[in-house]
Amino acid sequence: MWSWAIACLVWGAQPAWAELRAMDEGELQGITGRDGLSLSSDINFAANPEQTRCPGGCGTRIAFQSANGAGFIVIDNIRGTFSFDGVQLDVVKIDIDSGFDGDGAAFNATALRLGLTSARFSNAQFTLASSNQVHGDQPGHRQTEVFIYHTDGEVRLHGNLYLFGTR
Repeated sequence: MWSWAIACLVWGAQPAWAELRAMDEGELQGITGRDGLSLSSDINFAANPEQTRCPGGCGTRIAFQSANGAGFIVIDNIRGTFSFDGVQLDVVKIDIDSGFDGDGAAFNATALRLGLTSARFSNAQFTLASSNQVHGDQPGHRQTEVFIYHTDGEVRLHGNLYLFGTR
């Protein structure tokens, strides 16, 4: 039995061969990367029972601070599972010459497109808040919760998010 299993492993471990060769300038100019990048993942945000300021332990915390700001905007106590399949990341040219009362011309530029073909939150929750500290377990921590989102089911997302650079 073991000899058959070892023979299968040796046969399956045959080396794979690929050619690595230099490309001339003409070939490189023909490569555009047009199809972008596609990603899939399952991410589980679990509570940490050692952080006692939240019932049952706190989930993940993300804090943002403006360049000249004294406080933080936080997405706190993130829990649940975030799954996505076929998320596409691509650089695209957006052509809006007019419209939106003349504001469309400002978006006539290259943008980073994040395409969600299938994304899901399962048994998810998070809190949007303002805080005086980046970490929620430091002495003197004060936090004002703006809203708390919680679902025991599944939330499905799809569509495109466009990120424009600034000048």
